[in-house]
Amino acid sequence: MVDFRYHLVSLVAVFIALAIGIVLGAGPLREGISQRLDDEVAELRTERTELRSELDVQSRQASAKDEAVDLLSPRGVAGTLNGIRVGLVLLPGADRNHVAQLEDRVADAGGTLAVQVEVDQSFEAGDADPEVLAEAGSRLALPEGDGGSDDDASGPGQVLAATLAGADREGEAGAWLAAGERLRDEGWIDVEWQDAQAPVTDRRPPEVLLVVGGGLSAAELAPEDDAAQDRLAVREELVEGLVQLDVPLVVAAAGTEAGALTEGGGQDGLVSAVRDDGALRGEVSTVDDLEGASGRAAAVLALAWELQDESGHYGLGEDAQSPVPAPPPLRLTSVPGTGQEPPASDPVPADPASTTAP
Repeated sequence: MVDFRYHLVSLVAVFIALAIGIVLGAGPLREGISQRLDDEVAELRTERTELRSELDVQSRQASAKDEAVDLLSPRGVAGTLNGIRVGLVLLPGADRNHVAQLEDRVADAGGTLAVQVEVDQSFEAGDADPEVLAEAGSRLALPEGDGGSDDDASGPGQVLAATLAGADREGEAGAWLAAGERLRDEGWIDVEWQDAQAPVTDRRPPEVLLVVGGGLSAAELAPEDDAAQDRLAVREELVEGLVQLDVPLVVAAAGTEAGALTEGGGQDGLVSAVRDDGALRGEVSTVDDLEGASGRAAAVLALAWELQDESGHYGLGEDAQSPVPAPPPLRLTSVPGTGQEPPASDPVPADPASTTAP
């Protein structure tokens, strides 16, 4: 049986061990441990300083390259959209700064921004009245829905697609304009025509469309977020409808340059959906880095290639084929002079790594 003396001896042994540890820590071992910790902290500080300096240098280099590409882009895209009427579709969340810069690039390419359509968030959030949609689409040649029924074809994305494409039913000339006015009156879209104040406004459908996405990155598209998934479904429905109506189309968004280290690499949800869809991938071009000068140039060059029935996927994100397309054939009335590089025959070169920003 353990008696009191055993407990006393054990307690004394514990205090002796603690005293020895304190003595050694404050004496012979202190200097070595303290010196090693000081050295490790100093090394970490040095590494942090070096990494910060390296990051600053790389950031300055990237900014300089982006500025150089921005300066060269007007010359690189010049003549690729001569005489082409471009339609710009802004989805909820599209960055206005990027849109303004895209407009400049379209003008540099010789294109005309015929119409700009801004989609309100309520239109893709399930707030659109089905009866109003049915009425607006009743005179349009609506694309088929997934199920092929009239109900499927009356979805918001399908009605908007037919409106943007100018797809009137036979004998219903101008119905797409009336549909656009109805959608605008409901507050679902805002339409701005070029030279709206001019005595005569050219209100023909645009020849090519650039859809600018935003607000639905991979980080914002959680599987359990039904609202976000429904918004993405409307956007996909719009793109599918435009493809069925044979509209040359580019889907572009920002994210992969500024958000490369975020979830999903910062790539826009609609861009990812198009690239992941086997049917759409070959019919629609995409750009994932509109925040960069090369991305904005790529969007304009992709429009020119779409007019040649050639689709590609550009940028820095997943499944991008190259940063920018190869230079497309110029739309010139005169024959190019000698000494010029011949136009490419394919938007994506055999060696994508050889492609540089214009």
